[in-house]
Amino acid sequence: MSERTAEMIRTELAAERRHLDDELKRLKSDLRSLAVFGTAGLAVVAVVTWRLGKRKGAATVWKLVR
Repeated sequence: MSERTAEMIRTELAAERRHLDDELKRLKSDLRSLAVFGTAGLAVVAVVTWRLGKRKGAATVWKLVR
């Protein structure tokens, strides 16, 4: 029979849940930071495409991506 009691198991589960909640908060924060950079990147692509015309803009973006 297990030496762990129900209360010990509940405590372990609660600690693990807190740990997972903290990780989720960190991941959401990182995602928000990446969203800002993604939006800025899309704005740059839009400006380049608009300024150079569609064909040249697409070629410029392709060079940046490669």
